[in-house]
Amino acid sequence: MAYWQQLLLTLLAVVVFCFWYFLYPHVVVMREIPQLFLWNSDYLMERLVLPGGLAQYLSELIVQFFLNPITGACVYAVLFVVTQWLTVRLLRRSFPVMKEMYLFPLSLIPSLALWRIAMIPYIPLTPTIAILMVLAVMNLLPERKKPRLVSVCLLIPVLYWLAGPAAILLILCCLRWIPLTATLFAACLIGSAWLTPYPLRTIATGIDYSWKGEKDMGTYEEMECDMLIRMKKWDTILRQFRHPVSPAVRSATLLATYHSGQVGQQELLQKMIVPSSIQQYEPTVFNMGGLFLIINFGSLSSAFMVSDMALLMNLPNISQRAAFEAMEFIPNYNKSGRALKRLTETCIITRQYKLAQKYLSILEQTTFYRDWARQMRPLTEHPELIKNYPFYQKAQEAYTDTDDLFFI
Repeated sequence: MAYWQQLLLTLLAVVVFCFWYFLYPHVVVMREIPQLFLWNSDYLMERLVLPGGLAQYLSELIVQFFLNPITGACVYAVLFVVTQWLTVRLLRRSFPVMKEMYLFPLSLIPSLALWRIAMIPYIPLTPTIAILMVLAVMNLLPERKKPRLVSVCLLIPVLYWLAGPAAILLILCCLRWIPLTATLFAACLIGSAWLTPYPLRTIATGIDYSWKGEKDMGTYEEMECDMLIRMKKWDTILRQFRHPVSPAVRSATLLATYHSGQVGQQELLQKMIVPSSIQQYEPTVFNMGGLFLIINFGSLSSAFMVSDMALLMNLPNISQRAAFEAMEFIPNYNKSGRALKRLTETCIITRQYKLAQKYLSILEQTTFYRDWARQMRPLTEHPELIKNYPFYQKAQEAYTDTDDLFFI
């Protein structure tokens, strides 16, 4: 590879990293929230029995590292650079007479396309991983025409089952035989519709290539505010969201004024609780003796924000309700490590220790929640140890000593 190409490739990696880490870290973190990758054989088999299952499994394995935006930005940089490298190798094999000055810019097109796709919250990482798998296989195909045709015909059903509809790219390797390879690919789609409990339309577009309900993930505003609440950056919330659109973000700014010392607890509650005569809201409403606490579960991000804010306000039942609502917003019916962690916390506060142990047994099979789960398990087996956790102790005392008006 020429020196100038290496320089441009390095520049691409740096630009990709800076873009995701400095401009859109909230989108990176959001990728990790609606999934729960488990290190067990059952989880693997649940993926492999579906077309495109290996691509989904690998994408979820990678996305768990997006919990840290630095790691997520690095992963994106590596994925896009590898995509460019595989593409340029494929172009050199297919068009040996093409000049490098034209070949290199063309090889950037797939990387830029995947970059744009990554900006869409309701499209998971699965199609990106699937395309990378197919590009890698295309680079390994034999040069001679007949062996290549035989290889493509053998690989289409195999690669389709492993990577999903992205395997259609294989038919481009034998342009003369497109009717044959396209028919074979169509047979794979129809056969999958018979073998799996999914309609042909879902099979054709990819089972985990695109999620329905794009609004369910939340707006960029909600994603960013949700990330800042998790990091407890209250001053940043007040500085960045002076005129919020989302009701959940407006509530977050109110909570930020409390944590930054601008208002007291009573004033905070007065601002968050509105008279029952207000009718313009369409969220869940909790009756409080003639007043109504407005809780908005409009998206995955807003539901998690409500869960975080409710726990910080010593309202464990609302926090638990919001965590359940958040998991219901996940478009592909996945579970969420973040939600299970929150449900564990609320169960400890409300003394539902057996249920907390059930959640912990699941979290102990993850990568990044395992240590926390192991740390919490003794607390469920020996409740008196809660004195070593001041936050949970204070929340449990408040829950025990106060009439619970929020359990609906």
